[in-house]
Amino acid sequence: MARNGNIHARFEYKYIIEPRLCSEIREFIGPFMRPDPYAAGWPKYSYPICSLYLDSPDLRLYNQVLAGEKNRFKLRVRTYSDDARTPVFFEVKRRLNQVIHKRRVMLDRDSASGLLTNEIPGPPGGLANELMPDLDEFTSCRLLISAKPVLRVRYMREAYESRTGEPIRLTFDTHLAHAVTCDASLSIWDGEWLETPVDGVILEVKFTDRFPSWARDLAQLFQLQQRSVPKYVMSLDRVLVGARSLARVKMLGGFELPLRGYQGLTHD
Repeated sequence: MARNGNIHARFEYKYIIEPRLCSEIREFIGPFMRPDPYAAGWPKYSYPICSLYLDSPDLRLYNQVLAGEKNRFKLRVRTYSDDARTPVFFEVKRRLNQVIHKRRVMLDRDSASGLLTNEIPGPPGGLANELMPDLDEFTSCRLLISAKPVLRVRYMREAYESRTGEPIRLTFDTHLAHAVTCDASLSIWDGEWLETPVDGVILEVKFTDRFPSWARDLAQLFQLQQRSVPKYVMSLDRVLVGARSLARVKMLGGFELPLRGYQGLTHD
C-alpha cells in the first residue's frame, strides 16, 4: 500500500475474469509475484478498500468517463480501516491518454474530516512541506469543479508485487459495493451499502515502462480481454439507473442528475 507522494506515470491493464480462473492465475504468477507487504497480513491476502469519490454538481467527472474523454482526472479519499488511528489518503488520479498519474497525501482523520467539510481553511498543521504540492493538487482540482462527496465505493483487494522489486502490481478485486454519501463519512462498513454487480473478478496489472513478458503470456494463455472497468462510474450507474426507489436518488441533493436516472423508479 503506497503512502504519501507521487506515484510515477504508469499503465493499468484491466480485465474481468471468471472466479474459477483465480486459482490458476495465482499458480501462474507464483514465480514472478508475491503478496505485497500489506496484503500478507490479511487472510487470503485480501484487504478492504473504501474510496469516497467527489464530483461536480453536474457530475462532470462521471460524464467524462461515459464520453470516453482521454484526458481526465478523478478525486477520491481512500481508507483501509475504520480504526480512528489509521490514516486517510487524499488522491488525484489523472489519465492522459493511456498513461496514469496519481498523487496522494496521507492525513490524520481529524484533518481529513475538516478538509472535507471546509472547517479547516488552510493546510493541516504538521504536514511536511514536500507534501504540500500533493494536497494543493487535490484542493485545486476540487475548487476547479466545485466538487463535493457523492459516493463511497468499497471492495476487497488481493494484491501482489514483483519478486524482483520491479514496479509491477497485480490485483484481484471482489465484492464491489457502493453507498450514496454526500457528507464526509469515510467508514468502510457503516451506511447503506448495496452491491455493484460485476460479471466476475476484476483483475488489474499495473506497470511502468513495459508490459512484462510473463503478463503477456498470462493474457494469451487465459484469453484475457483488456477493458475499461471504472468502479465509480459502474457504481453511480447503479444508483442512477438501477435504483428501485426515487427516494434513494433524491439523497443526491444538489447534483444535476441525468434524466435517464429517473426512468422506472418508484416513490416509496
